[in-house]
Amino acid sequence: MQANLTPKREDFFFNISGLLMVAIISLVVLLNWQGWAVSGPQIALMAGFAAMLTRQPKIDSPRSRAYLYLGTQMIILVFALSYSSVFIFLFYVLSVQTLMLLPMQIGMRWVLLFTAITGFVTFYDGFQPYADLVTTLINGAGFFFFGAFGNALVQAQRARDESQRILAELTDAHSRLQRYAEQAETLAVAEERNRMSREMHDTLGHRLTVSIVQLEGAGRLLERDTPRAGQMIQTVREQLVEGLADLRATLASLRDSGMSGTSLRKSLQSLVDEYAQATGLVVHLSIPDNLLALDEARRMTIYRAAQEALTNAQRHADASTIWLKIEQTISTVTLFVEDDGAGMPVAEFTPGIGLRGMQERAQQLGGFLVIDASPRGGVRLALTIPLAKEETNG
Repeated sequence: MQANLTPKREDFFFNISGLLMVAIISLVVLLNWQGWAVSGPQIALMAGFAAMLTRQPKIDSPRSRAYLYLGTQMIILVFALSYSSVFIFLFYVLSVQTLMLLPMQIGMRWVLLFTAITGFVTFYDGFQPYADLVTTLINGAGFFFFGAFGNALVQAQRARDESQRILAELTDAHSRLQRYAEQAETLAVAEERNRMSREMHDTLGHRLTVSIVQLEGAGRLLERDTPRAGQMIQTVREQLVEGLADLRATLASLRDSGMSGTSLRKSLQSLVDEYAQATGLVVHLSIPDNLLALDEARRMTIYRAAQEALTNAQRHADASTIWLKIEQTISTVTLFVEDDGAGMPVAEFTPGIGLRGMQERAQQLGGFLVIDASPRGGVRLALTIPLAKEETNG
């Protein structure tokens, strides 16, 4: 898109120069006054030319308006040339205007027409072939030279306006990028806070819950079964040591190290064994033999969901048995966790930090979480996530 050219100081000085040339030629006519019949029309023509000069169309005006202006000025000069060849000098002014208002190729045709007109007048006024030919060639070269100067002036002005437009766009784009960067940084901080909240809840929350259960059991057994109470206290100690290690790992690298390099089957089996030993609940684990090797993000999502579901079942469900099952299709993998507890009032249910963390983890991988009543009497949780392309292709 062509930039709209604005009036520049160069245009002002050019118009002043054109008017000055008109004034000088008018002065020559006055100094050689030949009466109103001869000199009067010349002064009137110069006044008309000057008036038109001050009404020059803008550079981006319609081409028809430029043609009308240039044609009118050319007719004025043709009439003026019928009185004196001194008016040839005004074709220099008109040549500059022509190549400012018109494209180079079209403008050069007009300049060629000006050369032909002035050449005809030169040959008509005292026929001297050689001298007239030299004069015509000099005038034509001058027309083309000054016209090219005017065209170069317009191109430079157009390039300057375009560079200013681009600079304004770049400045605006830079400002927008700065705002986007600030927004992205804010979103990244918020996302990292949420992730850290999930990590802290999933790791420390689970281990502290198990520890509380162990301590409560140890308190009841302390007097009548001291060895068993001591064993439970030792389990609490191990849980707290592991929780501290998890906390340090989370704060140091914001990543969980417990799943790195460990298969989902082994991680879940270890989680179930530890949970059953700590709580005394019965946990049935079912994992297909042909389970694909999932990437770390999917393994971690399923592991944390199982961890949170077991913790919730122990804390809220009042269950005695829990069923944990993995199912796999061509494109998805689903974790099912059910219990035979008291269930939940669905109408009044509001997910806590742990369940919201499950939902966020699933959504980040393009999956979803469903919580409803279990046919076994308690709650059923189903977390489904799509397999990665390399996993489905494998």
